[in-house]
Amino acid sequence: MNTKSSVFIVFAVWTAICWRWYVCGIMGACSPQSTPEPEQVHAVQEKPSPTTVPEEETPEIQPVASDNSVAENAAQPSGASKSASSDHMDQVQVVEVKDKMVIYYPYKSTQKEENAIIDGHLESLAQKLKQSGAKVTITGHTDFVGEPDENYRFGLLRANGIKDILIKKGVASTQIKCTSMGDKKPAATNDTPYGRYLNRRVEILLIQ
Repeated sequence: MNTKSSVFIVFAVWTAICWRWYVCGIMGACSPQSTPEPEQVHAVQEKPSPTTVPEEETPEIQPVASDNSVAENAAQPSGASKSASSDHMDQVQVVEVKDKMVIYYPYKSTQKEENAIIDGHLESLAQKLKQSGAKVTITGHTDFVGEPDENYRFGLLRANGIKDILIKKGVASTQIKCTSMGDKKPAATNDTPYGRYLNRRVEILLIQ
């Protein structure tokens, strides 16, 4: 090996050592920590940005009854409902709203069956009439089954039946007026059993 070859080899080795010292020692490019592991890269990619953080769910607010609804429920007579139930179409039912009371009847029924709740409504009405001297109009209604004349008679029988009960409770007959509309003023459709039940009724209107 001649002198030139030896000098070239030494120079190449020295250059390689200097390059590695510069890149790895000073620049830190050869450090094992410079390249993130696959798991770390994956974690950084999945970290949500501030704009993607889900908002806290707002708890559902339950409706609160208003003072008016509470007062209305408190004023509702015990056992009364705001509408007749379709589950009891074989029974007499009563609905009372302000100065009006409606009594619903089963098919071809003209009498108020014994019912403590209904009797309580009529007792309350009788006491009010006796104390105030007010008058009531009792109107009988029917469904469309049968002839108009027969339906008129049925409606009147129902109205007079309520009148007789009020008189027995001490109300003067002069305070009560009875009439019948037969099937002329239906409150609901006559195409369903429940609709016909709502049409078989007596409406009692208090006249102050």
